[in-house]
Amino acid sequence: MTALQPDVPPIAFFDGHYYKLLSVPGKWPTVCIDGIQMHRTVRMDPETDALKKVEALRPRIHDIVLDVCTGLGYTAITLAERGCRVVTLEKDPNIMRIARANPFSQPLFDRSTESFPPEPGRIKLIMGDAAETVRTFGPGLFDAVMHDPPRFTIAESLYSAAMYAALFRVLKAGRWMLHYVGNPHRRHPKYKNIIPNMMRRLRDAGFDVMEPVEDIECLRVRKPSR
Repeated sequence: MTALQPDVPPIAFFDGHYYKLLSVPGKWPTVCIDGIQMHRTVRMDPETDALKKVEALRPRIHDIVLDVCTGLGYTAITLAERGCRVVTLEKDPNIMRIARANPFSQPLFDRSTESFPPEPGRIKLIMGDAAETVRTFGPGLFDAVMHDPPRFTIAESLYSAAMYAALFRVLKAGRWMLHYVGNPHRRHPKYKNIIPNMMRRLRDAGFDVMEPVEDIECLRVRKPSR
């Protein structure tokens, strides 16, 4: 990241929910929906978070990578910069409206392609419900999966048994998925069973190895080799 930062435009509007592009001093901005930040900004800035997630996933150059929940595009951009072929899914057109105005999101559109799968270093952006879209992909299409949904209390369906089964089907055998799980148990004791239940559903879907990546609040899980 260079010392000279582009200006972050003041963006805030209401369209069913209240959306705001939030500046993070000296860092990439985040987006808030109804006051809830979509990136951590305490002890971890959005750029570092994206870099660490890609490092934890360990994709190979030219891998076809599924990125679930585009957001401002930071993870998709970072994957593409590593030479991956990125297919990224986003449901909310208002998030894309903000991304198009955010200077730090511009590589998402500069690297955009209509090809499927995309070429190395390019990004295929698909607008639509992630759970429904994943079911349209062929089995074993993806070399890696970045499953980065909003927190469980916002997008419970993206942590469901059906979603995990769909992601398991489209991931190649012997390859990995990085799954953001957050830390709901720290917010309230009533959420203490959320992550154990996620892990149970992941095992039921067929994933075997589960490695916590604590600094980015993720699980790294593997589809067994045949």
